[in-house]
Amino acid sequence: MSSTQYDKTAEIYDDSLNVLTYAAHVEEPTYTAVIGDVRGLDVLDLGAGTGIWTRRIKQAGANRVVGLEISPPMVDTARAKETDEPLGVTYHVADATKGLADDLKGAFDVVTGINVLHYSSTRAELAGMCSTARDALRPGGRFIATCANWDMPDDPEYYVPFGVSCTVPANRQEGTRAEVATTMGGQRITLDFFLWRPETYADSLRAAGFREVRWHQWQVSPEGIDKFGAEYWQPFVDIPSIRLLEALA
Repeated sequence: MSSTQYDKTAEIYDDSLNVLTYAAHVEEPTYTAVIGDVRGLDVLDLGAGTGIWTRRIKQAGANRVVGLEISPPMVDTARAKETDEPLGVTYHVADATKGLADDLKGAFDVVTGINVLHYSSTRAELAGMCSTARDALRPGGRFIATCANWDMPDDPEYYVPFGVSCTVPANRQEGTRAEVATTMGGQRITLDFFLWRPETYADSLRAAGFREVRWHQWQVSPEGIDKFGAEYWQPFVDIPSIRLLEALA
């Protein structure tokens, strides 16, 4: 799992909220609903990026909030936000596929991981990331994460109305490298990710010690429907580019 592709996007990453229509009107409301009430809970955010979700979770009333991110420039940006507007969030540069520091093991009620699992380029990396999430949790804790949809169409233009294009090679296989492209901050950005079947995610999570894996359906916010219309969202609802899972420790 490499950090370099995200290093170059650190300064403009937050613009994704303005570019990706599904992020604000599908991803955010559904993800927030599945995470639920975090007041008083300790939360670890894997693949924290520039701290967008990490800070939101803290603002929602979480107690201790820690963000792990493999990209040093991303962490620098997240820490700069914390310096400018302190919330009490801490960040560490770390590779989530490589395990967890001892002081973070068994220390959290919830682990989140938005768009991080599909950067596992091998089954071993995916297993490592799932183990990191499980090791962080107390008994009864939850891991809520998003991952690329194995069933996304071959047509790279399918998701363009929602702000991205996804290029998937023909005859995809487990671990196939794919590419997502979008424009952020006036720059064209391309990122590699890897395709895994939902069964592979579930098997990896259970092997890491999770007792149950649930898949959640995306819901479009009323504001999103008012702004764009229900027909606009139907292709994304039918075949979303990402899926949402919840694993119970």
